[in-house]
Amino acid sequence: MKMTTYILIGAALLAIATPAGATAKMVKQCKDAGIAEIKNCQSCHVDKKPTKEDLNEIGKWLVAQKEAKKAADYDMAWLKEYFAAKK
Repeated sequence: MKMTTYILIGAALLAIATPAGATAKMVKQCKDAGIAEIKNCQSCHVDKKPTKEDLNEIGKWLVAQKEAKKAADYDMAWLKEYFAAKK
């Protein structure tokens, strides 16, 4: 096989192995939106290595919002609503 094939197979395996839940990008989006309560992945997940199954109250709320809004992806700005309702 050519080296390009190995690289493509490796990239595909890496994409599959990456957790499908939280990302560092999500945490950055929260910080950019001024949501100081979100500090790291454990703000929405129980474990340090997040999965779709280990959600805490905030994570479950976010999933429910995505489903209710029939959104293709999460919008971290929705969390402003969550924290406003908690005050």
